[in-house]
Amino acid sequence: MFDLIIRSLTQRKMRTGLTVFGIALGIFAVVVMGGMSEHLSTTYDKSIKLLAADIMVQPDGSGTLDESKIRQIKRVPGVKDAYGALYTPLDPEQSGGGFGLSDLVCGILPEKQIKDLKLTSGRYLVPGDEYKAVVGSSIAQKFNLKVGDELEIKSKRMKSSSSISHTRNVTVVGIQEYSGTMFDSFVSMPLDAAQRFYKMENTVSFIYAEPAPGTDSSLLAKRIDLSVEKVKSRSPAQLRKDVEGEIVFISLITISAAILAAIIGGLSVMNTMLMSVSERTKEFGLLKALGAERKNILFMTMGEAALMGIIGGISGIVAGGIITYLLNKSFEAQGSALFAITPRLVVIGLLFAISLGVICGTYPAYRATKMSPMEALRYE
Repeated sequence: MFDLIIRSLTQRKMRTGLTVFGIALGIFAVVVMGGMSEHLSTTYDKSIKLLAADIMVQPDGSGTLDESKIRQIKRVPGVKDAYGALYTPLDPEQSGGGFGLSDLVCGILPEKQIKDLKLTSGRYLVPGDEYKAVVGSSIAQKFNLKVGDELEIKSKRMKSSSSISHTRNVTVVGIQEYSGTMFDSFVSMPLDAAQRFYKMENTVSFIYAEPAPGTDSSLLAKRIDLSVEKVKSRSPAQLRKDVEGEIVFISLITISAAILAAIIGGLSVMNTMLMSVSERTKEFGLLKALGAERKNILFMTMGEAALMGIIGGISGIVAGGIITYLLNKSFEAQGSALFAITPRLVVIGLLFAISLGVICGTYPAYRATKMSPMEALRYE
């Protein structure tokens, strides 16, 4: 049976090649777009794990939080400690846009640094530091930094109807090792220095509340919302759920065009197989006259479609893997990556290609099995 499938496909090399190319192109798009979604998913998942069990408290709406909210949150039963962090773009003129993570300045209390982020060189921030900074691996690579170098940070401030840019150099005292998280794109500096430079005294972007031992984070988040006005709290579980929802939405947008391309490739399989069935009418009639059963014809025809799907799927995955690898290499100069080819994505791509071949080959195979031997042998 397999030799008949191979012979049939090799007899129509041009048509088979174009069909396989159509499937490969669709799967290539799925792999590239899917790789972007997988990278985002992996990055945010690792980032949330580093935040441990802290509850994130943000403004109930847009804007920032006054540091007085920290004192109020500390008084909520079940809160062990609370602290604020200030996040601003490293370069306000280039923030936002694109698919990568933005480079951010993070104003943080030195004693609240995430020590799970190991350093490749230098030290962590310590109380008494002023304009010192610990930079993520992406920032270090992007600006070719080493311990002792200076990095320029920028601030845009409104004056009348125009904005004025202010700059300041911070001294790099530590460089984090690569973690595959959003913290790779952070410039961490003391909170008071960041507030002073950005003219945001007594202001933070978020407040992190540490639950006391044995306290349920979800219940404590609700208690904070009820006890402190104009804030919205998210427990680690809720934060993970919200992030997963956002990633699913992004994935639907990025992969929809790729799936459309893959479906078009599947339709090319159906067209090829319909033409093949039409051209081989006498062949099927002869096989039936010689005793071939309907299931044999069905398996042979669907096998051809499935094999084209497998070849196209493997080709698309390999091509997608090569392109994403080269693109990631090119982005390494900027200290970032955009794609992650995971085993899950490879399996999905291959199964999708095979499914397209089988599904789109079903109708042509059904037509082939419906032929009666006498009518087929008389077919011209």
